[in-house]
Amino acid sequence: MPLSDPVVRALRHADQKMHEVERGDVFSVYDACRAAVSAIAPVDDFYIALVKDRDRRISYPYLFSNGRYLETGSLTYGPGGVVAWIAASHKPYRYRDDDGALLNRGVRFGDDELSADAAVVPMIGEDGLVGIIGALSDTPGVFTDEVVTAMTWLAGVVLDRVQAADPGRRLDLSLVYPELEDDGRAGALLAVNRTSAALTGMAAEIDGLRERLDELAQEGSLDDRLAALSRRCFEVQAAIITRVGQHASVDGHADSRPDPLEGLSPRERDVVALVTSRTGDPGNAGIARALDIGTATVKTHVSSALGKLGLQHRSELRWLVHGGPGPADLPED
Repeated sequence: MPLSDPVVRALRHADQKMHEVERGDVFSVYDACRAAVSAIAPVDDFYIALVKDRDRRISYPYLFSNGRYLETGSLTYGPGGVVAWIAASHKPYRYRDDDGALLNRGVRFGDDELSADAAVVPMIGEDGLVGIIGALSDTPGVFTDEVVTAMTWLAGVVLDRVQAADPGRRLDLSLVYPELEDDGRAGALLAVNRTSAALTGMAAEIDGLRERLDELAQEGSLDDRLAALSRRCFEVQAAIITRVGQHASVDGHADSRPDPLEGLSPRERDVVALVTSRTGDPGNAGIARALDIGTATVKTHVSSALGKLGLQHRSELRWLVHGGPGPADLPED
């Protein structure tokens, strides 16, 4: 369907904004998408989510409700809501199709009031459903066919920006977020550790601002500094949740990311396998007995493996291999 001039202007502006930002700055891409939809319809709640249909897993890197950003995260979606319907049909969902029945079965966010209108469109990649873009309004009848068409076009632009120019379809966040840089040594573990460090640094900056409240208030710069810090927090959230939503393995299913232990020697792999055993780390003496080698040799292999993987402690190996903690570590002898 032909689009009206105001809608075309909003889409062109969003497209320009998305292509002006650094390739890894997913938050600004999401923000530009929301601004475009809000320019053509009254939007009270807006979200962008990434979907792992095989695991019924959905990750929300961007949530905006009633003028403020919300905390992002991941969850499992049920078989009877909007996400499952879109995953099966690959079609946009409109509130008017069922008077909001599917919408109101799903997870709610924002205020406690039920939305009066909504539109949710799919982001379809080469391998099927990649994500969804949702807009909700307290005003009935605002998401017309033209708005849904515009949102569908924006979904394609967002998908292109998130996955563009990368043969491995991996998001290069290091251009904007060096704390999330993945050089292949420890993947998600390094991303989590560096994100934690970035957030700790921001917390320290907030403490510094608190100590200078009066001075900054007199300068008139306090609000701007606080707003910049708040946005930065949500930018890091969006970046890490986008990465998790695209590449994380869920509930034991394999994904396409490279083997994190690829650079280890066969003997180092044997040692790491015992350290990360589901029954717990047997300690250097136990590993030595199992592999018929000396404890000094075990320590050498552990130290070498940690160095190659960019880790500091053997307990971090379990997070790298299994994605979470296991039984308590035994003493290292």
